[in-house]
Formats: sequence, C-alpha cells, structure tokens
Amino acid sequence: MLSTNFLLLKSAPLSKAEKRSLFMIFSGTYLDMYDMALFVGYSIYLSAIILPPLKLFQALFVFSTILFTVQLSKIFGIILFNRLIGSYRRNIIRAPQVIALCYLFLALIPDYSQIGLWSFVIFWMLRLIQGVAFGFEIGFTINYSNMNFNRSNKRFMYYFILFSGEMGVLVSILFNRLLVDHGMSVFMFDLFWRLQFFMGCLFILVNLRFRVKHRRTMNTYSEFSRRSFFYTLKYNWHYILLRSLIISLHVCLIVMVIFRVPNFLHLAMGFSYARINIILLTVTVMGFVGANFARILALIYSPVRLMKIFYILVAVFSLFWMIFDGNKHYYVLWVETAGFVYGVFVRLTPMVLYRVVDFDVHNRLTGRYLGNILAYSVFGSFVVFCLDLSRVYTHNFHDYTPEFIILVVSLLGFMALRVYTKHFTQV
Repeated sequence: MLSTNFLLLKSAPLSKAEKRSLFMIFSGTYLDMYDMALFVGYSIYLSAIILPPLKLFQALFVFSTILFTVQLSKIFGIILFNRLIGSYRRNIIRAPQVIALCYLFLALIPDYSQIGLWSFVIFWMLRLIQGVAFGFEIGFTINYSNMNFNRSNKRFMYYFILFSGEMGVLVSILFNRLLVDHGMSVFMFDLFWRLQFFMGCLFILVNLRFRVKHRRTMNTYSEFSRRSFFYTLKYNWHYILLRSLIISLHVCLIVMVIFRVPNFLHLAMGFSYARINIILLTVTVMGFVGANFARILALIYSPVRLMKIFYILVAVFSLFWMIFDGNKHYYVLWVETAGFVYGVFVRLTPMVLYRVVDFDVHNRLTGRYLGNILAYSVFGSFVVFCLDLSRVYTHNFHDYTPEFIILVVSLLGFMALRVYTKHFTQV
C-alpha cells in the first residue's frame, strides 16, 4: 500500500502544515515500524549473542515470544497514555526519553559470554519497557494529529501515518536483507544490531529537540481528546476489530513470505543466499502482477465483490494444498503464490477501506489507525508466535501451520468484510 498512500499524499494539502509537526509524527511511526520489521525478520541472528546454545526452532520461539509480549505492551501503552493524558501533556518528552535510553542500553548490553542468561533477561525487560513507551508515542501521534491539524489536513493524516510506518518497514527490510546476504560473522551481526540501536537513539534525540523547543505548541490537548479515544473503544470496538480482520490476511502474508520464509530457507533448509534472493525477486514480481491483475479486474467488478471472491479462493486453495500435501514437493511454488495473493490484497484493501464512510468524522482517524495497530502489532505478532510454537512441537519446518493460518484468516476476513460493508457505505 506504500504506492497508494504516496499517491494520496501527493494530492494532499500537507505542504501548508507545520513541518516540525509532520516530522514528529513521521519519526515516531517510522521508527516503531522499522523496529518491528527488524525484530520480526532478523532477531534470530541475535540468538548466538544473548542466548545459550539452542536449536533453531527453540531460538525462533523465544524471540517470537518476546515479539508478541512487546507488541502487547504497546497496546497497554496506548491505553495508559489516554488514561494519563492530563498529566502527560506536561511531560511530553518522557516517552521519547525512555525509548532513547532503552536503545542506548540495548546498544551497550553485555552478551551471553560476559554475563550469562542475564543478557537475555535484560534484553527482554528493556524491550518491554520500550514497548510501553512506543505505545505512548502511538497514542500521542493519534491525539496530536486529531487536535493540531485542520479538517482538510486531518483527512490525509491517516495516510501520512501509514506511509511513515511503511517507509520504516521498507528501509529495515532492504538494509537488513543486505546484511544477511553478505553472510557476515556473528560478531558483525552483533555490531550492526548495536549500530541500529544506537542510530534509533539518535533519531529519537532529534525528535526530542523539536519537542523541547516547541513545547508550548505540543500542549494543546483537551479533555475532548481523551473522551474521543475511549468513546471510540467503547462504541466502535467491533468496527475496529472487523477492520483489523480485513487487513490481517495481507499482514499474515508479509510476515510469512518476507520475514519468516527466508529464515527457514536459509537456516533450516540450507538454501544459498543467491537462491533465496531469486525466490524473493520472483515473489516481488508475482506481487506486482497480482496487484495489477486486481487493478484491471476492479475496472470491471466491484472491489468489495472481488475481495470477497479472493478470500474464498485463498481459503479453498489453502485447504486443497494441505489435503494434497503440496509442501512436500512444491514449497517454493506456495511461496510464490503467496506473493501473488499479497499483491492482490495490497491493491484491493485501500480500494475498499479507504472509500468507506465508517467512523464519526471526529473519531475516524482514531478508529482507523487502531484497526491497523491491532492487525500489525497483535495479529501479526501472534501469527509469528503460532508459527514458531507449532515448530517447537513438530520439529518440522515443512508443516502446514502457515496454510492453516491463512485458511482461518481468509475465512475471518471474508466474514468481517461482509459485516463491515453491511454497516457502512462506500463513496
């Protein structure tokens, strides 16, 4: 959806908005999603640094557990921010300070050979604390966007926030994929992880400079902001859930295909870096083909109808793939097909959800972004957790957990879309 959001922002009147305000929103969201992509895809390479010797499936499960708990701590942080909004507005630099300090400590943490298991314990505790602080930042971003932009700009802030996060994911994937492709030693992986933590600290310090310098501008909260958040949770929670379920299929696909599959192909199945890159390039091409295929079909048929049809097709395909034991001989074909399906849903999702008049105009940004947070932070990390949990029990990287998850998520997405489009109209 990066290209869609970019095109929408090109036509937005954001050029008249305050640049420092846009940077503060961009920097927090960018870093949050960069950090999440870094951890989902490449934390396994830290296992030799902060963990005792473990088998691959055990190490993957440990890190997916950390990921899931940290993402839950973000949700806690969002809620806590809105509970404490009255006092926090007088201390708007606290959350960025905590994030920066956690990054600094993570960059300097001793490894397992120096302090044993305490290295892992400290790492997990720092990540949990940082997760709560990132939750405060997300809550701050939503509330600040609601309260400090005029109506014409506010309409596009949702797209700007999503674009910022997508940029963070893209840069994280490109940079860390480049590191992995060069087959660096454990020492070099450790060094570059610490460097990224340190750069995250510096990035937040730049954000802090703006906040301290323009503190008066930042303190324009009101009781309305807090009430709007809890009103949305209380009366629109089912719409937030439905929206997140609609998004969850392509979230699951990107988590599996872009992040987890390269790990399995390299570390578990012994594929060379060159072969993995060819597979990923093919997946990218298939995603591009899928997106344009959906775009052509949308000229003839309703995007909502197309999305429902593809949900059913994906569920049926997943079921038949499991019945006929497709992974045994055609595992790479499944990966490439998943890339095509991802492209289809990346194109159809904004066609459907961006044109729906759903939440009340005052709560629209809050409700829509909470739906995305639930899909990426909770459902996305839970998918990773389930994948790695299944392999702890089966000791098999060719099991059908991915297909089963996609089957379930497709059916949930189909039902969610039917209910959602019954309650709201498209424009």
